[in-house]
Amino acid sequence: MKHYLLAVPALLLAAPVLGQTIEYSGRATAGFSRFRGGSATSTTSVITTNDGSAESSRAFNPYGEHWGTGFGASLRAQRVGQAGLLTALDLGFDWMQARTDVNLISYNSATSSSTRTGSGVVQLYTPAITAFGGVGWRLAGSKLALDALVGPELAYVLDAREKGSGASSVNGSWRSDLSRQPANRLDFRLRGDLTLWYSRVGLTASYSNGFANYQPATAATTSPDAKVRLARVGLAYRLK
Repeated sequence: MKHYLLAVPALLLAAPVLGQTIEYSGRATAGFSRFRGGSATSTTSVITTNDGSAESSRAFNPYGEHWGTGFGASLRAQRVGQAGLLTALDLGFDWMQARTDVNLISYNSATSSSTRTGSGVVQLYTPAITAFGGVGWRLAGSKLALDALVGPELAYVLDAREKGSGASSVNGSWRSDLSRQPANRLDFRLRGDLTLWYSRVGLTASYSNGFANYQPATAATTSPDAKVRLARVGLAYRLK
């Protein structure tokens, strides 16, 4: 995959020599992400000392299976061949979040501990810089054109932050706001990408399947498996 991504810019630079054209476009998208794998969960418990500070509470497992909403933006350079062959390099940024529901609150102090039923939602935010190298074809009609691309995507995860809030059946409200260390900063993904063009304006959609685990190993979870799934929909504008 690494060699493939490095080959895409070279192909784009060779386009004028080959008598083909390069297009540039900007894209703004809404993103929907979640975690999948053996460690991803739809519900979790929250562990808290109940001292009122945001970092006194934390989810036992914040790697949620529920879709969370985010946003993204990117710039793309794309070579268009005479037969409709496409080669693209896309550099972007995604602000992602995944969600999990809370069903238990565990209170711990120096003198006692207890567990209560609870409610709330935990979100795990994972902003990332992305590079997508795709190949595909353009199907062109009289007014509309459809670009279909597939290829590897490399994401660099800038941070992982847990934010949550809710209530318990006895002890009142809780909230969490703390940094989480991702197990891997680099995530290799496989991405499919569609853009429907009308003149310079396009509707775009993509889906990325991540292969890197995000959850660090612990004594309770020795072999974690939490991988990102990311869907995007949005608008594109062709600059050239």
